[in-house]
Amino acid sequence: MFKKTLGIVTAAVALTALLPMGTAQAASCKGSGCTGKNPQTTGCGADAYTLKGSRVTPAGGGPAAELRVSPSCSAAWARIQKANSNWRFKLEIKNRDPYTEHASPNHQAYTAMVWNSHAYRACVEQYDGVGGSWTCTKWF
Repeated sequence: MFKKTLGIVTAAVALTALLPMGTAQAASCKGSGCTGKNPQTTGCGADAYTLKGSRVTPAGGGPAAELRVSPSCSAAWARIQKANSNWRFKLEIKNRDPYTEHASPNHQAYTAMVWNSHAYRACVEQYDGVGGSWTCTKWF
């Protein structure tokens, strides 16, 4: 009996090793159900990519912000490189309030998500100590 059980456990471990990494955690939201949620804790970051032409740097230099999208979640969000936390960035959504966040010196930071049926763009604020102007991507 022990050999049979050991054989089943060994086969299960071997099959698990063959599964793609993203198979273990399916996204927990889709479409409008993702709006306002965290792209990392929902699993939407697993298949995300940066939209071509969606990277923007402040006019005076600084960290770049970019738009990320998840096909499996049908959602988008803005992300910024590691930077001093005085830098702000946002996901601007047409006819809705934006999601604005601060950068982090320890890791890339990101906004909440929006369903990608909305028009949106990423923006980064020119940091000058008192709040500057925003530089944005085109609308997607």
